Amino acid sequence: MPRIRQRAFLLKALVHVSTLPEVFMKRIIAIALLSAAIASPALAQQRESHWYGALDAGTLNMQNSPYASPGSMTISGGYRMNRNLALEAGVTAIGDSTLYGSGTSRTARQGDIRFLAVGILPVSQNIELFGKAGIGFHSARITNNLNGSYNQYTTGNAILGFGGQFNFNTRFGLRLQYEHLGKSKATDTDTGADISRVSIGGVLNF
Repeated sequence: MPRIRQRAFLLKALVHVSTLPEVFMKRIIAIALLSAAIASPALAQQRESHWYGALDAGTLNMQNSPYASPGSMTISGGYRMNRNLALEAGVTAIGDSTLYGSGTSRTARQGDIRFLAVGILPVSQNIELFGKAGIGFHSARITNNLNGSYNQYTTGNAILGFGGQFNFNTRFGLRLQYEHLGKSKATDTDTGADISRVSIGGVLNF
């Protein structure tokens, strides 16, 4: 069909649509909205089972400890089994914290690995609440910077946490969470510091 005739046909079609009765137009809009509503659950179903990665950053809060609270970053990976359950594992890098004394100083270096089950409650298409529980292995090393001697110990801890996640789309999300991480000890006899963290992070779905 020549271009001039194609344009004339499209113009006539547009004029015809614009003169349709209002009731018929409302029916078309209603059908379109219904189709979108039907498509939304299908989109959600496609996302229910998938792998994901996350990067979270926050400050480690250490109670009953003379050391300052350092920053921390966790790299995690997980598998979402369905809309309400995921399994997640991660590694946390924690910044050094140095305590200065008379003529000497000591530096605390820490880190952990964790294995978690995550329960998820979808609130809307974009918002989810979650709770997590699992086990973490927290390693702490205290070094005397004067002579280089150190104590190092790894503590097994129960990890409990909760938070919320906002999903921008099916690929990217942003989450805010609180975690109670148990104890940080430098020796077996050490009473240890109570550690917890509030963090914010990004989530990438595969």
